[in-house]
Amino acid sequence: MTFMAFSQLSGDTSAVSDNLELARRLYSAEGASRVAGSISLTGQSVGSFTLSTMWDSSDACFAARAKVLGMEEMQVAMAAAQAQPLSFAVGTVFGERGNCEGSHVVAVVGSSSNPTDEGRQKLYDATERLLVGNGACNGFRSVRMVAAGEVTGAFLNIFYTDSVDGFFAGSAESVTDQEFQTARAEVGGEIHDRIVSRMV
Repeated sequence: MTFMAFSQLSGDTSAVSDNLELARRLYSAEGASRVAGSISLTGQSVGSFTLSTMWDSSDACFAARAKVLGMEEMQVAMAAAQAQPLSFAVGTVFGERGNCEGSHVVAVVGSSSNPTDEGRQKLYDATERLLVGNGACNGFRSVRMVAAGEVTGAFLNIFYTDSVDGFFAGSAESVTDQEFQTARAEVGGEIHDRIVSRMV
C-alpha cells in the first residue's frame, strides 16, 4: 500500500523553490519516494502552498514528519517564510495512470457510494481514454483520504497537466461520454470540488 500525505501551509512563497528543495532532500532521506510542491490558484486557500509526499508506510510518514519539522534548518526556513500550517492529511493511492508530472495539477474532490475494485478500474479506463494524452493531461492519480478531517473518505483524483485548458476540454467531453457516465454511475461517483494549482 502506498500512502500520500498533504501538508498545506500559508506564508511568504518568495523562496518556495529553495524551501521545496530543502524539504525534498530531508524527506527523501527519511524514505519518501516522491516529494513535490504546488501553490493553489483557486479555492478557499488561494496562494497557499501544499507539500505532497509519498510513502510505503504511514508509520514512516508520521515519523519523518516529526523528525524533519524538528530539524533546525527546517525551522529556520519556515520561520523566514512565516509559514503557518493550515492542514495535514493522509490518503492511500488507489490507482495511477500515465505520467504523474506536469506544470499544473487539478485536484478533483469526489465521493463514491459503491467503490468496488471492478467499478473503479472501469472508471479509470474511461478517464484515461478521455483525459490522458491528446493535449489533455499527462496522467492522474486517485487517492482515497483516510485521515483528512471533513474530507476523510473522499477520493482525491489528481490530474497532472501542462494545459489547464486541455484538462477542462477533456472534462467537458466526459459529461456526454456514455462509457464514462456508466462507470461513474456504477461506483456512485459525485464531484464536490476542483482545485487548480501550479506545480513548483
